[in-house]
Amino acid sequence: MIPAEDKKKYILNSVDNALSLFNLFFDYEELTVNDIAKQLSISRSTAFRFAVTLENRGFLTKTDHATYRLGLNMFSLGMLAYNRMELVSLVHPYLQKLAEECGETCHLAILDDAVHVMFIDRALGTNQLKMETAMGYRQFAHMTATGKAILAYQSAQTVNEYIKKTEFRQMTHHSVKDASELLRLLDTVREEGYACDNEEAEYGLTCYARPILDVTGRSFAAVSISGPTTRMEKNKHDHLERLQRLVDHVVQTIV
Repeated sequence: MIPAEDKKKYILNSVDNALSLFNLFFDYEELTVNDIAKQLSISRSTAFRFAVTLENRGFLTKTDHATYRLGLNMFSLGMLAYNRMELVSLVHPYLQKLAEECGETCHLAILDDAVHVMFIDRALGTNQLKMETAMGYRQFAHMTATGKAILAYQSAQTVNEYIKKTEFRQMTHHSVKDASELLRLLDTVREEGYACDNEEAEYGLTCYARPILDVTGRSFAAVSISGPTTRMEKNKHDHLERLQRLVDHVVQTIV
């Protein structure tokens, strides 16, 4: 962590000013370029470039009377952050209980973008040898049980886009080799209701995951149990039942 007194030398003034511009909207619904320049103590030409750049990326929108308002991308980011926090708050007590019951590390994950799954919550098990994935860790979805659980319940278009953009790297000789193998695995996930990472990312590590589905049948997250392969295989049936109970509790709470 960078000491507070040293942070100033790493700050980019242009980015800092752009973020300060966003903060103005806590007090103002609309702003002209002159308003922005005055409030931030910057030149009008600089304020204009900030506004045009942010409008181009959808974070500001320009009105018919030449003022700027917050754009839809800003709203979308805010809702995304809110929903993630709400999801973690809702699932965490169940995740903690699951980890205590099974003794293994349990995760909550979402599809972060077109190709990555992100782990947004974790509960550590009681067993000495455990998996400790950092919060915010991202990985290609097909290389994780949670990722495959989520992909299996996405639209065909989403899966096809994923295949176009992903890299089928071979981390172990169990890793998914190509798109054809991934599609077969996703069919299996839909048939069985759960996904596996059978030492596909790391030798000696196995993971089981179940998706959390919305009312339309689309997945918006997945929960998993991870641990040493020998222990996981021995307790597979119990782990899958526990995961299903967690998913049922979460879905009932949402509905």
